[in-house]
Amino acid sequence: MKIIRDSSFIENHRYNVCTVGYFDGIHLGHKKIIERLVSDAKKNNGKSILVSFWPHPRKVLYPNDNFDFIQSSDDKFKSLQKFGIDILYLIEFTKEFSKVTADDFIDQILEKKLKINKLIIGYNHHFGFRREGNFKYLACKEDELSFKIEEVKRKEISENFKISSSEIRNKIKEGDISSANQMLGYKYNISGKVVKGDGIGKKLEFPTANIEVRDDGKLLPRDGVYAGFTYVSDKKYYGMINIGFRPTLNGSERRLEMNLFDYGSEIYGESMEISFIKRIRDEKRFRNLKELSKQLRVDKIETLKIIENEEVRN
Repeated sequence: MKIIRDSSFIENHRYNVCTVGYFDGIHLGHKKIIERLVSDAKKNNGKSILVSFWPHPRKVLYPNDNFDFIQSSDDKFKSLQKFGIDILYLIEFTKEFSKVTADDFIDQILEKKLKINKLIIGYNHHFGFRREGNFKYLACKEDELSFKIEEVKRKEISENFKISSSEIRNKIKEGDISSANQMLGYKYNISGKVVKGDGIGKKLEFPTANIEVRDDGKLLPRDGVYAGFTYVSDKKYYGMINIGFRPTLNGSERRLEMNLFDYGSEIYGESMEISFIKRIRDEKRFRNLKELSKQLRVDKIETLKIIENEEVRN
């Protein structure tokens, strides 16, 4: 996948097919659109072009909002590469660019710079100043366009529920990881470096890997206990994940930590990606460490049940 910045013009290929969007999380809806894009390019012996933006429009238009991402830029680029896209065309999103009308975006970017032959977009995609552009808008101008248009309809993506990055972010914030995973088509994950903790988990016979999250803009699920898994030296380990302030210990900072089942070695300084399967319970304060230890044993039993169901489905 070749990455091109918006200051450049695309080489003049025989056939260019394009899609447009930020694509945070690369969920099932995105996957359907991108697969259609790549397939169309191959069928016509042409090039597939995905137009995206950096930074996210909301970061520019509403800089004071607390807005986090499903995926970091690096992770998104890695995910996009797996689809076999030919060109990722990145446009710097600025306040000035936010005022570009849908007509100007079509004329200046799609027709003059990218010289596209076809545009494929999802049923809920909007573009241009005040989000005036969408498939219906394009369809009304079809006779004026120099390219064909194609819509990926909602029922082609999911007949049961609406899928969008915004909806997935909401589910993650609520702690509804199961629903978020269903819409993503994979397990939501967070990467970071294992750092030294205070050793309380070890005293309780539930040692944890404390994760220093790699990307400050990464969205953390709602505080609580989750079933999940990670890989160490290419081997899969299930375990319990805790997010929160550890109220029983009077914690003052929000932490992400994981107790790996059947793993006894230390892994300080190592990078770790943890994946979330299902939420177990809220984080809560216990009267003492003995009560906390007792609850952790109950949590482990519940986690093992979730893992068993997970392995049966897979």
